[in-house]
This record gives sequence, C-alpha cells and structure tokens, in this order.
Amino acid sequence: MSEKDYFLFVNGQRIQVSKEVYEEYYYWERQERYFMNDLKKGKMIINSETGETTIIPSKEVSYEQYFRYGEPFAVKTEIIDEQMIDQIALKEAMQEISEEERELIWELFFLEKTERQVSEALHIAKSTLHHRRNRILKKLKKYLEEDGKNTQ
Repeated sequence: MSEKDYFLFVNGQRIQVSKEVYEEYYYWERQERYFMNDLKKGKMIINSETGETTIIPSKEVSYEQYFRYGEPFAVKTEIIDEQMIDQIALKEAMQEISEEERELIWELFFLEKTERQVSEALHIAKSTLHHRRNRILKKLKKYLEEDGKNTQ
C-alpha cells in the first residue's frame, strides 16, 4: 500500500477512494463530532508549567444543568409558557391525525429527513408524499386554529 492509497470503510468493507473524497469525508466527520460531542462537553485544561487549571464550560446547557445550577441566561417566563402551550396544543393536534400521518410528520419535521428520504423509506412517490404532507399540515393548522378559538 503506497502513500497515495486512501480507504474508507462502508458497511464493514474497505473501499479505495481518491484523496479528495477521503479528505472531504473526514472533514464532515469531524464537523459532526464537533456538533455532537465537543459543543456538549466542557473541558479542563491544566498548564503543565504552573499547574493552573482552567475550566471551559460546554457551549450547550442541558436540562439537568439548567435545573441544577439555576437560570444561566435571561429567559422570559411568558415566552416559555407560550411555547409550552403551543407544544401541548400540537401534541393534542397530532392525536387527531392517523398513525400513518403522524409517522410522516415525525420523519419530516422531528427527524428532519428530506421528502426524498421519506418517500424512499415509505416506498411512495415523492409527489404523493408532498401532497400528503400538505394535506396533513392543513388538517393540523385547522385543528390548531379551532383549538385557539375555543381557548380564548
């Protein structure tokens, strides 16, 4: 194996790729690690000469940290209350649609998959999926608007 051979492992198989593909793959893999791990974990740096310890907190606050250490940033309670009400209303609205419709909405909006990915997974045409998505969103919107009128 020479210096110019680059390999990636796909489904347990070693596949030779070009240098550009190899570098691009590892660039994006590092980006993913940054967002999934590095932002979520704090760091402790110890200066080997002075023994001084510096703690760099994570850039993401978990619910556990929030409730354990108090409010780390200014939050307006009214905004949170409105968001909670909206979430409860959405949860109720989701109960008004079929299991198949909930699955489609879950895949598209909560798992953030593309229409193409969902249409391939569900084995339906992309145009059919798009039409169903719009129909379901109209149904949810109608329910939420009616629910909003009833609560006022």
